[in-house]
Amino acid sequence: MTPPSLTRPLMGLCPVLGLVFAGLTPGVAWAACPDPVPARELAQTVSNGDAAYAEMDEDGFRSSRAAAAAMLPCVGESVSATHAAALHRLEALSAFLDRDHAGTVASFRALLHAAPGYRLPEDLAPPNHPLRIDFEVAEGTVGAPERSLPRPRQGWNQVDGQTAQSAPTDRPFVFQHFDGDGQVVSTALVPPGGALPDYGAKTGGSTARSGSRVPLLVTAGAATVLSGVFYGVAKSSESRFWDPATPQEDLQSLRGRTNAFGWLSAGAGLTAVGTGAGAFLSGRW
Repeated sequence: MTPPSLTRPLMGLCPVLGLVFAGLTPGVAWAACPDPVPARELAQTVSNGDAAYAEMDEDGFRSSRAAAAAMLPCVGESVSATHAAALHRLEALSAFLDRDHAGTVASFRALLHAAPGYRLPEDLAPPNHPLRIDFEVAEGTVGAPERSLPRPRQGWNQVDGQTAQSAPTDRPFVFQHFDGDGQVVSTALVPPGGALPDYGAKTGGSTARSGSRVPLLVTAGAATVLSGVFYGVAKSSESRFWDPATPQEDLQSLRGRTNAFGWLSAGAGLTAVGTGAGAFLSGRW
């Protein structure tokens, strides 16, 4: 199930990964919830997906992931930071199977934010494995400024298991809104720059929100430039890799350099997309 070790640079994917991810922001349409789902049931389903991935059971993995996605909007309890981190790991593995490395990096970043200090097991991704490269890119990516969440008329909002007044723009997150009695009103996995569920936010405060566009736009511009620099380095290494005059003993290091900077380019591109979308949303709120 896991893609084999790389035998050539993957530059064919790198130039478009960040841009392709921009088209993935719409959420999945979920069926109506017949009954509230306990958080432990969601956690067990996510765990089943992890086990299926480890056993290289792709059908079982995708089935568990689909079941978790269907359950999430129906969860009737608080989704803890630990549960959110596990869900982000599941999403990272799913994106990796689909060769969506920008999505993998974004979900790993969400995992690391929800569970600081998490280490990717070597039996899951040995050194120089593409999944580990994605994880290392996630570890080294600087987060973009967050967007303010309009204050709800009643109750409170929660992001990845923590009460929050702001939300990420460049990584996915589990969003929950609670009413004044502490009951869950909505639960959703929001993609980078994605729209939030309608939770009855108060109006006003547009000046403060529009002011948040400036750092978002600056970050988006810087990330775009950085993505181009990383891509240039990767492209140069790729050219040397395919040059017949390049010594055979240099090919392995050139392949690793090409792939590493390619994923870095994708990660920076993802940051540019997320912050650009965040600036757009800040202007609309």
